[in-house]
Amino acid sequence: MTIRQKLTLYWAAVLTAVLVLAACMVFAIFSRQQWRALDAALMEEADTSAGAMARVESAGAVSIVKRLSDERDLGPRKRVRLISGDSVVADFGDRDADLPETRDGAPPSGLFDGGNHVYRFAITPLRIGKQNALLEDGVDASPVRDSIARLRDILLIVTPLLLLVAVAGGYWMAGRSLDPIIVLATDLSSIDPKQLNRRLAVGKGWDEVARLATSINSLLERLERASQTERRFLSDAAHELRTPLTVLRTGLEIALNRERDAADLSEALHAALKEAEALSTTADELLTLARLSEEAFEKRVEVDLGALVREVGEAVEPLVQAKNLTLTMRAGDTLPVNGNPDHLRRLVVNLLDNAIKFTPENGRVALALEKRGDSAILRVSDNGPGIAQADFPFLFERFFRGAGPKTAGSGLGLSLCKEIVRLHNGEIIARNQRQGGCEFVVVLPIRAASSAGL
Repeated sequence: MTIRQKLTLYWAAVLTAVLVLAACMVFAIFSRQQWRALDAALMEEADTSAGAMARVESAGAVSIVKRLSDERDLGPRKRVRLISGDSVVADFGDRDADLPETRDGAPPSGLFDGGNHVYRFAITPLRIGKQNALLEDGVDASPVRDSIARLRDILLIVTPLLLLVAVAGGYWMAGRSLDPIIVLATDLSSIDPKQLNRRLAVGKGWDEVARLATSINSLLERLERASQTERRFLSDAAHELRTPLTVLRTGLEIALNRERDAADLSEALHAALKEAEALSTTADELLTLARLSEEAFEKRVEVDLGALVREVGEAVEPLVQAKNLTLTMRAGDTLPVNGNPDHLRRLVVNLLDNAIKFTPENGRVALALEKRGDSAILRVSDNGPGIAQADFPFLFERFFRGAGPKTAGSGLGLSLCKEIVRLHNGEIIARNQRQGGCEFVVVLPIRAASSAGL
């Protein structure tokens, strides 16, 4: 069932209930008003006549009954009877009138329909002399019944017609309302995966369809950026892997093309091993990037960031000593964060490794961790050559290597850091220091991490 059909069905159900309820209320109110007016007048007439009869003798009572039967104020025909005991003392008016249906037992009093539901009777008890009697004052109620029947027939005809017209109008309006969505779906289905630069028309208004089109356009924009990033990543990965593979293949071919002594073969194998290790490192980092998002959400636990930073600082001590560097570390506080411990460790290792690589011998590297409000602030700084101003916009892109001193590496380290920080709802920035060197600052949420779905 389409949305248009569902909307029409809901509209028809609600409208049917409203129209039927309204018709029933109108019919009930009209019927009650019609009968109330007749019954009140008829009962008043009967009570007044009974009071007058109670003050006269039997002959006078018969005269009153005769006069009462001749009145036409309440209807075109009347039937009036005076009954005393089991005998009818007086009976005047329409002889074809249907007499009231009364219950056995106590003397009837009140308003009653005739046996064929044509006449309406007001029955009032009274005393004539010393005898108990009943006055039956009846009037032809056909005009009232006909008015009520006409209203009923009108409602039975008009209500379905109104319902039919309203449902047809609702079906048409539902179609008109859904037309922009159908156009939107048609335009969206015509967008080829290779045409992610296309956008949907939003329109002049700002209704639900316009907001939907805007959301879809935002999604298309993100998909376009992701597609471009993926293509660029694949191109960069192929380029980065091609050079070491070419060097490795060329070295092996040269080593195999002519006779070599053991020393030359050993040198060639060591060179091949070095290139293979570089390729393996690049492949591992590419695999880490591919799995990063999934693993970051699957393996999250509470991590003491202070203990992790101290552990990494102690682990890189051999690298620091190999270059005669001075490593100062300030991470005494216990800062629990909710995250992936392996990825957080990689974040600290990559930043420290980057600082050690670009710091000249006898230089300084500083590692500091502090708490500020609900955030943990990690700082990794050095007194190396710093970062060229032109490199800042591309610093965290994959396979980017700056214009500074060239060192071994795949160019994926900082992009990994950026992705890890993003997945932990944090922020990372890089800046040059006034006294020389650069500083990387990582801000990770502490308590906010748990509430952010980490």
